[in-house]
Amino acid sequence: MKRHALPGVLAAICLPMPLILLFMLSSWTVEQGPSGHGSRISPVLNVEERTRLSTYKRRCRASSDCESPLGCLADGRHGILYCIDSQCMADTQCPDGLVCRGIETVGEGPVVNFCLPIGPRRQGERCSPLSRRGGVACREELRCGGRQGWCGSPCSLQEEETCPRGFFCADVRPEPLCLPTCEQTGCPEGQQCIRYDDGVSACAEVHGHNCQQSSCPPNQECRVRDFRVSPAAVWLACTTSCQGPGAVCPAGHVCLGYACEPSCQPDAPGACGEGFRCIQHREDSPWRCVPDW
Repeated sequence: MKRHALPGVLAAICLPMPLILLFMLSSWTVEQGPSGHGSRISPVLNVEERTRLSTYKRRCRASSDCESPLGCLADGRHGILYCIDSQCMADTQCPDGLVCRGIETVGEGPVVNFCLPIGPRRQGERCSPLSRRGGVACREELRCGGRQGWCGSPCSLQEEETCPRGFFCADVRPEPLCLPTCEQTGCPEGQQCIRYDDGVSACAEVHGHNCQQSSCPPNQECRVRDFRVSPAAVWLACTTSCQGPGAVCPAGHVCLGYACEPSCQPDAPGACGEGFRCIQHREDSPWRCVPDW
């Protein structure tokens, strides 16, 4: 059985293919300059240089679709992937309240620097490097990294104890960061230690069946969903994939974003269980149970 975490945003809405790709792809933040992983940084091009590139600001699926030195950026603010260069190289080139931070592009492309907001999120809290909500950005001294997006301080893989208790130095691209772990420290009452990608684990209130503690039936996966704006809770369930030709959902389920979700009747009290709600995306779409975030 595969166990992995998926970005929570996929759980709530049924997206067309380009947007599904966008939100499944991850963004990582870095300091300016070469990282320990040898990441390239795209320069800030002038108007003439940008004009000569036919793929500049064109849609892409990976950085291989973009001309050098552009990278394919998954921009959650606009819901698209496009080829772009850096927009800054230092904080002094950004408006007040913004800092120059690098973002990993899709498909082993270069890092692109953007002017991003400074937020309130502390070390070990969820974050999003590119978001319309400044409230999901990290504090100035931290970076947003890891597949699910966590605020962390830079660390060294070659040195021991470079991270505080409850954190470990995660080998994430494009630079290592101190990311949270609760497997040794445990969690407060009412919360459980949930595993994510990159070796990360964090305490959260669990809704649904905690399939990380017990096996899912054959041909099902343990799906972890959360919401970065309200990260103290997670929704877990054993799910069946409905991706690919001929894929069908079992009885009592409907296909949503490549995964089978329980169907429901809106007039049935408690049809979805605690922490979930029964919704209909469009008037002609089926009713289904989704996390109530």
